Amino acid sequence: MSSLSVAQFPTPAAGAATGGGRHRAAATKATGAHHRAGFPHSRRHTRWWRRGGQGHGIVCAATGGGVGENDDAGSTGGGGGGESAYGAAMQSVNVAGISLFAGMAIGRNQALAIPHVEVPDIRWVDWRALRAAGFRACVFDKDNTLTAPYETRVHPPLHAALEDCKEVFGAANVAVLSNSAGLKQYDPTGAVADELEAALGVGFVRHSSKKPSGDADALCARFGCDTAEMVMLGDRYLTDVVYGNRHGMLTVRCAPFTAAGESRAIRAAKWLEESALRWWRKPEGDMCPGHKPHTRIAEGKTAGDFIVSPGVW
Repeated sequence: MSSLSVAQFPTPAAGAATGGGRHRAAATKATGAHHRAGFPHSRRHTRWWRRGGQGHGIVCAATGGGVGENDDAGSTGGGGGGESAYGAAMQSVNVAGISLFAGMAIGRNQALAIPHVEVPDIRWVDWRALRAAGFRACVFDKDNTLTAPYETRVHPPLHAALEDCKEVFGAANVAVLSNSAGLKQYDPTGAVADELEAALGVGFVRHSSKKPSGDADALCARFGCDTAEMVMLGDRYLTDVVYGNRHGMLTVRCAPFTAAGESRAIRAAKWLEESALRWWRKPEGDMCPGHKPHTRIAEGKTAGDFIVSPGVW
């Protein structure tokens, strides 16, 4: 599938940190059973649910994302833990993302920032339903999707869900697309990606441009399928969601589960994005997670049919 030019599409900026009473991320299938699942939510979130849910597919008030980067610079190319100074500097600026948001702020292509569905985390994703619909590969962000920021292990509650995804799609068809590890600009030898692959048990795509800009050639070459047959999962509206939507993927936005280790710039960017998304979401169509159309969503179905309650909330 041919991608849309980044220059055409401006973007959003940032979502929310967890903790301190600010964690407002939730998405449930809008049925009584899911509403009773017990996912913690704020009063404002409850009011949003009552206003906007109306029993349709997915109800979401998840937050996160932004102009500032928050992706896995977990180690330097030479090995060893901890965030490198270069990695931290790289993560604080995403020129393409800033350009995208600037255009979205004046009303252009805001639908690119709207995911097909929003979930608290990957345990809510029905991998078998996605595979049955014809999706052939899953592309993950790392930080706050599979791991805590800068961590080199899968967030323990998510380990079983990731293994289930690999079982359903095949390990070769599941990979991380990072804005640091595997990115030629930051990790030219692939040493950081190699290290994280060994630690997390999932492959990292080697590529040459940051999300949301650039093409999807590396993904198509890796998976041997069209981008319309891929699922993009990540916590960042600006990077993960916009990138996936630009390339025609099904986009799943996962709420971030920690703000630990994030810089002030990233937190400010997330706040900006969350504010923008509150204005841009609509109760139906392209601007409504759970109802956003996709070529692989069958007639009479919605993106909400790819979500299950994991019974953990």
